[in-house]
Amino acid sequence: MAKGKVYLVGAGPGDPGLLTLRAKELLSRADAVLYDALIHPKILEFIPAKAEKIFRGHRGQKNAFSQGQINDLLVRLAQKEKMTVRLKGGDPFVFGRGAEEILALQKHKIAFEVVPGVSSSIAVPAYAGIPVTHRETNSSLTIVTGHETPSKDGPQVDWKNLAENNGTLVFLMGLHTLQGVCKKLMAAGKSGRTLAAVIQQGTRPGQKTVTGTLSTIYDLVQKARLKAPAILVVGDVVSMRSQVYWLHHKPLFGMRILITRTRDQSSYLSGLMAEQGAEMIEIPTIEIQPLPLDAKGKGFLKKIDGYDWVIFSSSNAVNLFMENLKKIGESYLDLNETRIACVGEATAKTLAAYGAKADLVPPDYKQEGLVEAFKTRPVEGQKILFARAKEGRDLLIDFLKKKGAQVDLWALYENKMPAGTRERLVDLFKNEGGVDLLTFASSSSVDHFYGAFTPQERKKWLKNLPVAVIGPVTGQSVKKWGGKVTVMPKKHTMPDLIKGIGLWAKRQKPMKY
Repeated sequence: MAKGKVYLVGAGPGDPGLLTLRAKELLSRADAVLYDALIHPKILEFIPAKAEKIFRGHRGQKNAFSQGQINDLLVRLAQKEKMTVRLKGGDPFVFGRGAEEILALQKHKIAFEVVPGVSSSIAVPAYAGIPVTHRETNSSLTIVTGHETPSKDGPQVDWKNLAENNGTLVFLMGLHTLQGVCKKLMAAGKSGRTLAAVIQQGTRPGQKTVTGTLSTIYDLVQKARLKAPAILVVGDVVSMRSQVYWLHHKPLFGMRILITRTRDQSSYLSGLMAEQGAEMIEIPTIEIQPLPLDAKGKGFLKKIDGYDWVIFSSSNAVNLFMENLKKIGESYLDLNETRIACVGEATAKTLAAYGAKADLVPPDYKQEGLVEAFKTRPVEGQKILFARAKEGRDLLIDFLKKKGAQVDLWALYENKMPAGTRERLVDLFKNEGGVDLLTFASSSSVDHFYGAFTPQERKKWLKNLPVAVIGPVTGQSVKKWGGKVTVMPKKHTMPDLIKGIGLWAKRQKPMKY
């Protein structure tokens, strides 16, 4: 019987930026992926849409796969000639039961490969500012599973040996046994004054750290209401936290921010804010759907050199305009005979990529800027082509017509709600804890977002949620839906929006990381 191959892949501790290049490559080619709980949704986006995605369930739940069921499933998938990825949190061989799965594969002579992942035993303390070793204090590291019940008889955990160990002790997945672990260590001779730290949701936005000693850490954790997943670090290296902690340099760490732009447009905004430490949730509420090039559109292009001005409302308008020029065999160089105005610097940059230069770019990221700019320019009797979305505002058109210009409107595309958006948004707020900040760059994205919820859902989830907008027009749309505009830059550009979000974050109440 022909067989596929199984790859045991470590997904790392949570932060998708810690996924290895090899892991990403294998996920992008997989036919089937069996993944654990706590895998970051961003990592799952690397899996092809056609691939079979199988969630193994949360450990301990009734619907969760047992280890035997996982082993059998991996064998069956391989026997179907599937290129299968077994995606595991952290590293497959650090309390990941990877060896058990390999033994099952070997029994059926199925090929396998192991791709190590960054273990939470070192990454989570690092994100909390705790080096697991330091040559002046701790020169060894011992990793212990927190699933071992402290009261259990037998040699599974040698508590006396751990108590006598002067190195760092890291207990994984041990929040529910924290009190027992501390008592067991102290009963075996470990000083109650030994430094200890518990880190919740390490490397993720929900990360919180509580420090104390073996004798106090349990009560401190209870007071702070930390939740799983969490790890316990015991040892003198905990004292390094005040000097080594580095995440305070990332002003957005600990925040989940929703981006509602199209997938093509979100990468720039998402990348810059992720660099500042935010967890970016990308759920586009608009999808650009080009309108067909009809006879009217062809007519605009054929007589393009007869226009005095061509105005572009967005980068999308520029791209589709150029694509349509190409369709009829014309060159964008024909625009050299026509003056061009762009709404915003980003639109002008897109135009420049085609070798054409904008003659007029107002500082505002809105039509009002062009209205102000054209107030001092004679346009009476001039022919102007305005390329934009179908749903655009008529503010600029009405102004130019009042000044005596002949304006032709060319709707190149329309903004639609992507399929499945409502379901994804409801799941985000109902099951995934929601977000700390919403971001909008257009009124259409605002209307689609708020319109995806029922009035009851908006009241429950969105009423007091901070919102960042690119400018006042978008802000008015938010207010129309009862939203709370918190960030709006004076200069209506994307870099200024990001800067404004960073300044807002610094003003927020300090978070415990």
